[in-house]
Amino acid sequence: MTPLAAIAIQVGATALTGLLRRRGGNAGQIAADVADTAIGQITGTLGIEPTEQAISDLWDKDPSAVTEAIHQVDAELGEMAKAASEATQSYHDLIKEDRESASLLTRIWRPLNGVLFAWSCLALIMSFCYLMMTGDVQTIANASVAYGFLGTVLGTWAGVVGVYVWRRTDEKKAGST
Repeated sequence: MTPLAAIAIQVGATALTGLLRRRGGNAGQIAADVADTAIGQITGTLGIEPTEQAISDLWDKDPSAVTEAIHQVDAELGEMAKAASEATQSYHDLIKEDRESASLLTRIWRPLNGVLFAWSCLALIMSFCYLMMTGDVQTIANASVAYGFLGTVLGTWAGVVGVYVWRRTDEKKAGST
């Protein structure tokens, strides 16, 4: 068993995650979330309640079972983290290739998509504001049929723009331009 796992069991896993959440800032929040996930998976593997007492009782009875469950969950979480890291790196590489492409359209489609999304939302909002100001209730009622479609299209579009902005912000923070 790793020293951290032994300390977490002895100190109390929930107390440790609570301390990380209260005093650890953003990094503590992330560490607490990972710890909660790990504790949930370990106790699920062992078939016990996810409480300090249940873990401690099983540790007293069969430390090798707890140790094996910890190693198994550690390996699974490591594989998940590696897959997430590779996916993020792959997306970053894709954006970098787009940005460095010889094709103008390939270079500008993501920023252009963001601008077009903003203009589309603005045009839609202004159209409905105009209809409300003029009191054209019939047109608004007829347009309500399209709300489901517009919500799906704009929601999907917002997701694409949001991911681009999020990853671009990460790139800027990392210092790559």
